[in-house]
Amino acid sequence: MALTVAGQPPAEAASVAQAAGTAPPDLQPAPQASDRLSKDGQVRPQAAENASGDLVRVPESVIRTLPGELAPVEAYVEANLPIAKAMPLVDIVYGGGVLVVVVIVQAIGLRLLTGHVDKRAQDIAKRPALWRVDLMFGGAVFMLLGLHLGSVLLWSAAVVYGDVIPDWVQAARFAARSYTTIGSDHQVPEKWHMLAPIIAISGMFTFAWTASVLVSIVEQCNRLRRLAWDARRKKREATKGARPTTPPAD
Repeated sequence: MALTVAGQPPAEAASVAQAAGTAPPDLQPAPQASDRLSKDGQVRPQAAENASGDLVRVPESVIRTLPGELAPVEAYVEANLPIAKAMPLVDIVYGGGVLVVVVIVQAIGLRLLTGHVDKRAQDIAKRPALWRVDLMFGGAVFMLLGLHLGSVLLWSAAVVYGDVIPDWVQAARFAARSYTTIGSDHQVPEKWHMLAPIIAISGMFTFAWTASVLVSIVEQCNRLRRLAWDARRKKREATKGARPTTPPAD
């Protein structure tokens, strides 16, 4: 049963009710509650202003803390599954996550490239010319090279921010040689010994994918070259038929 005191101010009524044991312990007088609300109103805008900066630091903080966060889990798995020593959990989770990102970026780039080539092929088919076909093919090859260099850059950033190799030059060399399956002679920490094979697997994925796209582009270029040769032959025949013929002399 709630206790009410007639004629008492709200603050005194709250104290009387709390003394009687009928009011909850968190019941506060009105002035204290208003002070608390004003303090909350001052703190929350500052937290909102700092939220954007905290969100920017989230990817880097996640990358740096992931090996440490997975260390207890890895130790438990290694203790119960000896094969986990050959396949470290940190390598699988971290390297696999970067591999997925690399493949997604490659997919986006190839989709944009094929759309550009299809549009250019339609324009060239209207006015076929050999030099235009060769220019389109060279541009497509250069774009494919840029995609692979971008993948190497992503792996280099993952190696540096993962504290595998702190130097950017050495990290780029390690990532490039592993990505192209040549193999790197750079010594990495023992817990990262499976990272180079994962980088090589991502390279095999992307190289096979770009090879299939390149075959499709070559087919389009061959079709456009045939159109260009046909247009050139028709133009020569038309020019030859338009030449005036001199009548035979008597």
